[in-house]
Amino acid sequence: MVRIGILGAGFIGQMHALTFKTASMSSWQPKIKTTLKMIADQNEGLASQLAERYEFERTSTDWHEAATSPDIDLFVNAGPNHLHAAPSIAAAEAGKAVFCEKPLAGTADEAYALWKAVQKTGVVNLCAFMHRSIPSLNLARQMIQAGELGEIRHFRSRFLLNMLDGGPLSWRFDKTKAGLGALGDLGSHHVDQARFLVGELASVTAMMGTWSKDSAGMITNVNDDAFVCAGRFENGATASFEASRVAAAHNLGGFIEVDGTKRSIAFHMERLNELVIYEPGRGPRVQMTTQADHPYSDFWLPIGIQGQHPLGWNECFAHQARHMLEAVVAGKSVAPRATFEDGYRVAETVEAIARSAESGRVEKITFRS
Repeated sequence: MVRIGILGAGFIGQMHALTFKTASMSSWQPKIKTTLKMIADQNEGLASQLAERYEFERTSTDWHEAATSPDIDLFVNAGPNHLHAAPSIAAAEAGKAVFCEKPLAGTADEAYALWKAVQKTGVVNLCAFMHRSIPSLNLARQMIQAGELGEIRHFRSRFLLNMLDGGPLSWRFDKTKAGLGALGDLGSHHVDQARFLVGELASVTAMMGTWSKDSAGMITNVNDDAFVCAGRFENGATASFEASRVAAAHNLGGFIEVDGTKRSIAFHMERLNELVIYEPGRGPRVQMTTQADHPYSDFWLPIGIQGQHPLGWNECFAHQARHMLEAVVAGKSVAPRATFEDGYRVAETVEAIARSAESGRVEKITFRS
């Protein structure tokens, strides 16, 4: 039994409440049960709604209770970015395993301090770059590591959506609370995927743009709405990234492509059960990643005469939750899911991209140990 406390009753906190609960229903062994002990949020009414919906035992408006209560084993930090560090460190120092949303922190300095503080306690930790738990991207990683693509030459990605609804801007647009905008919120996912699939980035050059204004006049330091970046990996391969949160016609357009000397692969978020494989002289073919030997095919139900049905966004979050639960039970690292060190390294890379956009120069990426 893993007893869970969650900070944050917004969209992402609700997703984790749902999927940590359903992850206990996985067919994977050993069986791991969960109980939702506490949901903490400053909005007491929203917290009460979640408590009723997901059967949390109690609510609180104080994150300290969710992070440090004796009857909690796992602290899930789904709060806004400026509340990632202090609650996560407090939970780790209280001996709790810590699961923290991405980006790990608003700045590389804060992410580094958070990683080192939690590392010092020795508790299990995971930074929620959930793309690492999508079956198609895991199959892509297997193919790359097996040499099926040959030597990797190029990585490219786009993350396009519209976060504007015509009303006042959310905290995600506030540089004080969120740090970077499209770069930190969206681009960090694909920076982590570049690292997961290809390796560490060595240098970057970038541009950013901001157009949004808060109709309520409350947010005066709006962060970036979009960025474009070119980079080079340590292994010499090239990289390109683009993200926008004001692309009005896009629902959730996540695109990742990798080119090698033998084959290329492509992934589209809106078709997350598919991996497109390109071969010289043959053109593209679509591989459904739902076969018996594919990642997570045995997670929920056995493949039988009814075939294997496509999975969705919720299921991928449940995959991530199960990895965390296994690490908590076994007292081991969540790797190759993202650790707090990965979260720090992404933050350092993201900050180098932002520096380049400001300086107009190619910026080298260096990491602290």
